[in-house]
Amino acid sequence: MTGMPNPNIMYNSFRIRLFVLVFLKATIIHAQIDEVSFDYQSDDLSSFLVTFMPWYHSVNDETIRFSQDDTLHYSFLWQFGDGNTGILPVIMHRYQAAGTYGVQLTVTRLSDNLRFSSDVTQLTVDDTFEVPNVFTPDGDGINDDFMVRSNGVTPLNISIFDRAGNIVFSHTSPVISWDGRTPAGIRVKPGVYYYIITSQDPLYNKNGFVHIFYNR
Repeated sequence: MTGMPNPNIMYNSFRIRLFVLVFLKATIIHAQIDEVSFDYQSDDLSSFLVTFMPWYHSVNDETIRFSQDDTLHYSFLWQFGDGNTGILPVIMHRYQAAGTYGVQLTVTRLSDNLRFSSDVTQLTVDDTFEVPNVFTPDGDGINDDFMVRSNGVTPLNISIFDRAGNIVFSHTSPVISWDGRTPAGIRVKPGVYYYIITSQDPLYNKNGFVHIFYNR
C-alpha cells in the first residue's frame, strides 16, 4: 500500500522527540540554579552523627532539594569543618568530639564546571547523654524502643533487670537501643525495670529505673 506511514519510522520519530523534550526539560531545570544551601539533622541515638541535606535555589525563587540522581549533572563536595570531606548529595558524617565546626557545601555543574558554594554554617555538636525513664514497646510506632541518646562514639555497657533481679537485656556498644524483648525474643511484662550503665569514662556511668507500659 502506498501513502501509508511506516510505523517503525513513526515510533522512532516519537522516541527522538520524547528524548529531546526530556533532555531539554532536564537542561532547563539544571540550568536555573542561583545558589545552594543545606540543612542538617542529628541522629536520634548518636549526637555526633549528623545527616546533611543539600538544597538549590533557582532564579525563580524556588527551593528544591537535590536528589541522588543529581550526581548525573553535578558533583558535590562537603567540608565538615573537622578535616574530613564527602562527595554524596545527601550524606551522614560522624564527628569524633564535641565542638563547633564550620561546614560548607560546594556544588559543581558538570556541563560547564560552574561552581556554587554555600555560606559556611557553624554547626555545634553536643556530647549528649540521656536515658529515658519510660517507653511503650507495643508496636504502634511511638516510643517503641528504649533508646539511650549518647555521642555514639564512647562504648557503653548496659544491663537491665526485672524485679526478681534477672537480666532481661545486656549490651555493649557506643549505641544502645532495646525493643523490650528478652534474648529469647519474648516481650517483657509491663512494670518497672532497673538499669545499670557503665563506661570507661565515668561521665557515662548511670543507674536508674525505666517504666514499661503497653497500649498507651
